[in-house]
Amino acid sequence: MPKTPYDPAMGSKLRPFAIITVALAALIAPNVALSQAPTAAALLGLGGLSLVLATLSAGLRIGALVSLGLGIASGIAVAGTDHTIVGVVVMASAAVGLGISARWHWNKALVTVPITLAFVVAEDPSQDPLNSAASFGAAMAIYGLLISVLASLLRPRDHRQESNSVRGLSSWSRTWGYVVVLVVTTVASSTIALTLNWGHTGGWLMMTPFIVIQPYVQDGWRKSLNRVVGTVGGFLIAYLAADSLGSGTAVTVVGVIFGVLAVTAMIEKWNYAIYALFLTPAIVILESIGRPVQTTADNRLIATVVGVALALVAMALATPIYQREASKDGLQHY
Repeated sequence: MPKTPYDPAMGSKLRPFAIITVALAALIAPNVALSQAPTAAALLGLGGLSLVLATLSAGLRIGALVSLGLGIASGIAVAGTDHTIVGVVVMASAAVGLGISARWHWNKALVTVPITLAFVVAEDPSQDPLNSAASFGAAMAIYGLLISVLASLLRPRDHRQESNSVRGLSSWSRTWGYVVVLVVTTVASSTIALTLNWGHTGGWLMMTPFIVIQPYVQDGWRKSLNRVVGTVGGFLIAYLAADSLGSGTAVTVVGVIFGVLAVTAMIEKWNYAIYALFLTPAIVILESIGRPVQTTADNRLIATVVGVALALVAMALATPIYQREASKDGLQHY
């Protein structure tokens, strides 16, 4: 019997569905396997989603490095739960990593990695059977590696040519400028969150600068507006889902669905407001496991306002520097 020839067009049509399936499995699997440890499971699921995005964007090698880095950083954060300086250093290190990734334009896909780490730092997630820093860190690294391998199978065969033809590398001067602004803001937000013992709410404060601040200040201002629009809509969705479905399995399923929609929005490069609209209810619901969703949403709103304010101040202070550097390079986009 003759073999059916491979149809690249068919493969490209099926790939988004396969990616969504892997993302869905990455979110759900920990919650099924570790139902007795909901906080740890939720963070493992968020870490798994992070590795789907990282590997699809940057490849298996980077995905594996990110998995190991996330596992090691998570273990250190759990071990240093009682020491503010440890959490601040861990988050600052994550900011450096994300900032450097912007040279290859990977920062948008990798942004969920420091977001995951922010919640690990904010509140000790260790629960039986992952009741130690070593076990939680190892679980995060191993699970991330597994997800990275699966996601790598879904990368387009011609991704390298597409990447090289569409965009070039950012300059090192622009990259390091982004790193400095991101690190300074991250140190400020994590110090506030950890010193004031904001707990879970502190995770929202620490994650906000990673989403708002961009390699180009102009993009950061636009993204701030988009994030406000998407976040408000996401809050409403989370509230409605909690009011109608309660805090059980049904509302968790809704959170997973919105997580998959957020992955789709990122892959398809939809408007950032739509991405935020999907991402907000996903994280509010999934990170509220064991807590009232309404309380999580209220606290997130307060933390987000503070985080956006810190990010906007940092961008305002950096704007003259960015404009000067852009002028030296003959660029209008700063």
